[in-house]
This record gives sequence, structure tokens and C-alpha cells, in this order.
Amino acid sequence: MRKLLGIIAVLLAVGTLISCSSSVNKAYSSKTGSAQTVVRNRVEINQTKWNKEISAANVEYLPSDTDFDEVFPETWTDLKKSNSFIIEGTVLNYEKMRDTLKVESKITIHVDKVIYGNKVLENQNIVTVVPTGFSTSKGTDDNTKKSEQVLYKKTSFPLPKIGSKVITGLKSNEERYEDNPALKKSMIKYGLDGKDAYLIAMPNYNFWVQNSDNKYVINNLDIRNMKKSNPNYGKVSELFDLTDKLNRV
Repeated sequence: MRKLLGIIAVLLAVGTLISCSSSVNKAYSSKTGSAQTVVRNRVEINQTKWNKEISAANVEYLPSDTDFDEVFPETWTDLKKSNSFIIEGTVLNYEKMRDTLKVESKITIHVDKVIYGNKVLENQNIVTVVPTGFSTSKGTDDNTKKSEQVLYKKTSFPLPKIGSKVITGLKSNEERYEDNPALKKSMIKYGLDGKDAYLIAMPNYNFWVQNSDNKYVINNLDIRNMKKSNPNYGKVSELFDLTDKLNRV
């Protein structure tokens, strides 16, 4: 009898655990599904606004920033060492950054998955800076006195479309803001001084975008489109191996 009661107790305990586990999984799925719905809605709204900005702007092309002699992470180990996080996310929005020395854009990314680092960022929105975007071109003669919005493009960092899936490494801004308080102060007007603001250290080389085949490719067109016969191919060949690895994680 005692044996039977013991078995019943064990079965009840197992049933309780299964029930709790099922409830947790359902709650997690519900939370994740709700977050993705919010992301889709924001993407749709922001796409419409951004596309209007693009259609109203003049487009000019800047020289590429790609430097094949620059040292940058080419392996999974180096990528992890160089970043606090490696994330997979969705581009939610872009914002213009006026009065900067370089042509830059503020980008908001929803973190869908933390590939490496503390999982605390999952399902959070982060903001950072990418090296291209809008600037104002002022007229220099009677026919162009009015300032015009110019969208600058370059092959080293084409802006992924809003809604694009991307992979990149992130670092905290804390250390560089401590070393350079003036930099932090200048970022306040762009909303890039908070705890949700991060740094992409090497956007020209360590930023990937998902293509139409749902495969991640290097965002930099100078590298992505490079032929093996190119004299610089050996300097970036490991990046293609790293890209293959990221498609498997």
C-alpha cells in the first residue's frame, strides 16, 4: 500500500511539473508572439515614413570606406572577443543625425536573439549609429539657394531596409563615454546617451543582412560581391567562413 501511495505521489509531482512547464512555455510563446506583433506593426509604420523621406531626397554616392588592410574580426573567436554581444535583430527605424562631422544615421534594432552574450537584451530595442544616411546640402548659387535633403549612399555600408533581419556585434558605450564626456554630451540630442545605446565597432566588416533566400550575407557590397580572382580576396576570405558559421548558429 505504501509503495502504491509512493508511486501515486511521484506521478502527481511529475504531472505538476509538466503542467507548470507547459504554462511557462505557453506564457513565453505568448510573450514572444506579442513582441513580434509589435515589431511588425512598428516596421510597417516606420517603413512608410522612411520611404517618404527617401523619395523626397536627392541621392548622392560617397566613396567607399572599405580598407582591406584594416584589422577587423574575421573569425568567430575574434568576433566574440571584440564584442559584448552578438545579436540577431530586426531593423525597426532610422533617424537623421544633423550637425555631425560625418554622415551617420541613428538606427533602432529589435533584438530577436542574442547569439553571444547576456540574454538580457532579447526582445529589447537598442539604438546605435551606422555610417551613412541623410545630410543637408546648401545651395551655392542663385538656382540652388534652398537647402536640400541628400541621402548619401556608399557600397561599404548600404542601409538595410527597415524590417530587414541583421546580425552584428555590439559593445557598451560606457567606457568611451567615461573617457570622453563631451562625446556623451553631444549624443544626448540624438537619444544615444542611455543604457539602450550601443556601439557597432566595425560596421563595414562585421554587419550582416538576410537576403531573399533567408541567408545572411555580408552587408558590405565591396566584400560581398568580390571575386576570388580579386587580389584582396585573401584578406577577407575568412569573413566568408564566418558568414557560413553565422548561418548555422
